[in-house]
Amino acid sequence: MLDGALRQQCPLLLGSCGLSGDTPHLAIMVDMVKEVLAEKGIKNLKVAVISGHVDNQMVLDHLGQLTPLGRMPALTPEMVEQSAIVAQMGIAPFIKALEMGAQVVLAGRACDVAIFAADPVRRGLDAGLAYHAGHVLECGAIACDPGSASDGLIAEFRDDQSVVFTPPNPKRKATVYSIAAHSLYEEDHPALQYYPEGVSTYEHTQYFQAGERTAGLKGSLFVQRPLDIKLEGSIKVGERFVSLLFLKNLQEVPGKYPVYGRNGVEARPVSAREQEIGLLIKVKSPQEESARALLTVIKGYIMHYGFPGRKATAGNLAFPISPSEINYRAPEGDFVSFIIAGTRDPYFQSSFAAIREGVLTLARQNFPQVLEACHLEITVTGREAPVLYLETVEKTKEAAQARHNEELARLSRFLEPAKPSMQGLYAGEAYTWSIYHLWREAEIIKHQLFPLTLYRADGSNWEVLEQTEAASAYGRVGLSQYDGHLEEAKVDVITPFSHSGAPRGSKPLKDMARVIRSKNAKVNKMTYDIFFNSEEDYQLALRSNAFTREAMARTLGISVADVIGCYGADDCQAIKISTYRPPISGSPGERDVFGAQQHLPLLLMDIPVF
Repeated sequence: MLDGALRQQCPLLLGSCGLSGDTPHLAIMVDMVKEVLAEKGIKNLKVAVISGHVDNQMVLDHLGQLTPLGRMPALTPEMVEQSAIVAQMGIAPFIKALEMGAQVVLAGRACDVAIFAADPVRRGLDAGLAYHAGHVLECGAIACDPGSASDGLIAEFRDDQSVVFTPPNPKRKATVYSIAAHSLYEEDHPALQYYPEGVSTYEHTQYFQAGERTAGLKGSLFVQRPLDIKLEGSIKVGERFVSLLFLKNLQEVPGKYPVYGRNGVEARPVSAREQEIGLLIKVKSPQEESARALLTVIKGYIMHYGFPGRKATAGNLAFPISPSEINYRAPEGDFVSFIIAGTRDPYFQSSFAAIREGVLTLARQNFPQVLEACHLEITVTGREAPVLYLETVEKTKEAAQARHNEELARLSRFLEPAKPSMQGLYAGEAYTWSIYHLWREAEIIKHQLFPLTLYRADGSNWEVLEQTEAASAYGRVGLSQYDGHLEEAKVDVITPFSHSGAPRGSKPLKDMARVIRSKNAKVNKMTYDIFFNSEEDYQLALRSNAFTREAMARTLGISVADVIGCYGADDCQAIKISTYRPPISGSPGERDVFGAQQHLPLLLMDIPVF
């Protein structure tokens, strides 16, 4: 990326460095950049570093002014004191860094879209287009057909007030469907998305095909609102031990335990129409770095691999733990890295042999030396070879290990001795979300959050040029007046349809839709997206009354109060259902950290035809 930016004389912006974007993670990225600059002999480069860290005392001093985003546990002073806290920056800190002449920007926790929207807004381009383009760009070629997390995407702002997207890889296309579909990705409403500076609305967006491999959009708007910032905090809840236990007989094991083949992906046991499998991916190597690297590669390939009939495009696997990788050293001396994951998706299961071969081919092509240095095992588990996932979390390592051993003793009579169970593995510290709140203190946001440091970088030697705040870069962004609705309950809501008679039949939803997927839409919300094959199928679904809040509560097996809303998106012939998430993502007891494999109840729906 640095080579490309320097060659084209354009800035390189990186946000949420180290994934979490807190001080130690940002420091890791700074060290990496210093190493790269030294290796390449690059001198006199202006680098801006923006902190996303939030001081605990600052939050304590304003505790009553925080508003929870969705359902969160009551926030106490003790929780704040024990939390690691970041703030999610919008476009202003990036704009300030660019105004200071930064050629490279390394930022702490950042709104994904802001990284891409900042420079277009700074240059005076339309904010509605900038934010919408940023939302499409932030996952790269996942917004293409076929989608990929390994390729980039280019957005071109045109004089006719449109944005056109082109994938550099000639094997991929940007289509009306792929761009529109990604516009809804990981969001809990199809037309409204909220940012620090305002609201992005797609109520008047139009999507169009611009060429054989290019597609565009126009009409998206951005509406001003008072500045606010999302605070995110995590808190340690204990130490974790896990085991993977091969079972003799699935029926004998108490239902409270998650077992791949029964209830590993969802707490609800599989029905007669469903089949669940688990994947145990294990890598062994004399070199710890090689084992970890290959597992990361294989996991990423399998998670996003495209295959015929794929409808769940948000990820192919459900992971019960975060981080999903577990690492240990075997008695014989090898380093072992492994993950357990599962799926109920019938299309993935029927294609798994081809997926496995395709993943191995990619690994051989792209990482031959790492593959050569490791031994890779991929084991499929399920109803005929069930595996129980046992997780124990306690305040101390000793207490967690003791209780875990007690559970293992109780389960020992169910084990299949001929198969290699993995028992009593330390899986590190366990965390959960403690803070997921909005903060509307504009003056503090402007003057105390997101401090910037501008450096002159000569290889690994960095000289401080300036330290400042982002206050001067905060301005009014987008429209000050808007005659549409900005409340989720008033835009695109599906309402019951009155019919004069009974349905004349039904139609499987899987035959009506090209995409049926689930995904987290915040740490405490889940969203389900259905993209229909045709306008006829979409209208049939809207009139079916199968997608009202009450109907979806029955389909998903949850209360009506847990259904946030059911919405239609006419421009891309899609239906979105948003719900509250039962556990907060990644908490102990989780089954699907990213929420990417909760779509099967929709896949099995039959839609009444009136």
